[in-house]
Amino acid sequence: MAVIRDRLIKGDARNYASYIVSSHEAYKLYMNRWQFLQDSYNGGFEYFHGRYLEPYYYESRDDYEKRLRQVGLDNHVKSVVDIYNSFLFKKDPTRNLGNLETDPTVGPFMDDADLDGRSYKQFLMDVATWSQVYGNVWVIVDKVNTNAMTRAEELQQSVRPYVSLFHPLDVLDWEYTRGPNGFYELTYLKVKEEIIQDTQFVREYTPTEINIYKISGKDRQGEYVETMPNELGKVPAICVYAKRSNVRGIGISPLGDTADVQKEIYEFHSEIEQIIRLSNHPSLVKTADTEASAGAGAIIQMPQNLDGNLKPYLLQPNGSNIDSVLTAIEKKVESIDRTNHLGGIRSPESRRLSGVAISSEFSQLSSRLATFATQLEHAEEQIWRLYALYEGTAFDGIVEYPRSFSIQDRANDISLLKMAKESNIGNQFINDEIDKKLYRTIMEDEAMDVPEQQAQQPLQTEMQHPPMENVSALVTHMREMIEQGYTNEQIIELHPEMAKYFGEDNGEDTQSS
Repeated sequence: MAVIRDRLIKGDARNYASYIVSSHEAYKLYMNRWQFLQDSYNGGFEYFHGRYLEPYYYESRDDYEKRLRQVGLDNHVKSVVDIYNSFLFKKDPTRNLGNLETDPTVGPFMDDADLDGRSYKQFLMDVATWSQVYGNVWVIVDKVNTNAMTRAEELQQSVRPYVSLFHPLDVLDWEYTRGPNGFYELTYLKVKEEIIQDTQFVREYTPTEINIYKISGKDRQGEYVETMPNELGKVPAICVYAKRSNVRGIGISPLGDTADVQKEIYEFHSEIEQIIRLSNHPSLVKTADTEASAGAGAIIQMPQNLDGNLKPYLLQPNGSNIDSVLTAIEKKVESIDRTNHLGGIRSPESRRLSGVAISSEFSQLSSRLATFATQLEHAEEQIWRLYALYEGTAFDGIVEYPRSFSIQDRANDISLLKMAKESNIGNQFINDEIDKKLYRTIMEDEAMDVPEQQAQQPLQTEMQHPPMENVSALVTHMREMIEQGYTNEQIIELHPEMAKYFGEDNGEDTQSS
């Protein structure tokens, strides 16, 4: 890095493409891995283009290309990320922006955070997505330089801070320096920006200046463009980690193992395609001087003097090993679910798991989600601090993300509690506690969320609501009402006898009859 510092001071070599795209040693080490992780999430054409199928020995290029076109990707990486995000962003975090609450630019920022139509929430979801994929991403908070002289002129011109998301593949170099207070501070950053036609722009940040370069043309000609003062006095970037490594600026992808197993499944799917193709279209084995073709109505011309042992025949696999390949795929999928603590959510066999196993799985998943939420919370606080600096103030607000997530299998919980109730346990205290747990589980607000459009629709069928004579009948009827779209308030109003069976949901003991 000392060389780069010298170049910044002296200004030499700035027009060399080799300097402009020079990168951190860690970047060179991880770039291929990052590309693989990116393709593993995107799937589709990107995965096809990555050529992640291993070629067979003596396989021709044409046969390999054909095999690539025949197999599709079962994208588990994207599935896992989507499930995680569905929990992470189910509820908005608590935001008290302090003195930024009255800032007139905050509203437009929340609606269009990156000046490209992406809302702040969507931007954060993208941050969460790609930090999980790569292990880390970078967020730069910037503000357009204008000729505005006053705050009023800035507001009139709609000038405000905005955020940009940079994948690790776009961040060429970085440096952290320990300050006098002992804290590490980002003091250097070089990022690849947009490509306009055939020109790649590169931006270089230091605490005092911002340098812009470009590389253009087929000959990759480098050119120094301009230097702007960094009026913020610090590099306005944040490294958002999914999980930190021992190298600053490099995260650990929690989905790396999933991507590797997904690739193995991809290989297995190709094997199945090959087995099916060869089983349905057997290969014809013949001598060079025998005129023959395969298929219905084909005629085989054999020489008069042909040895009987050399007559043409069809080489056809029986396809019996497909089952073993399918079993191997099933085991790979199970390992993905186990690694990501999603066996109780993604697996169709989750109902076979014991209550203890499911509870343990959900507990581990909740812990992982809480770790992600902590990282997002920390990142967002830093975003608002930089935002406030651009607005000439200091951030004095607070951002809090949820630390617990409602991810238990509610239907299974109700069934287990119902079975416990019907087992006629002799201890009345235990029975009372089961009643309370049933009531709280069924009436849990988070689990009874009804989509707005569903709530506005009439109930599917007209249900009768006579008083239920026992707990078992009441629980069954309440589940039916939930499926029909009844709200908490409607259920309580139609069945006041709930209080008799379950007591008030206030933690007090239920009165025995």
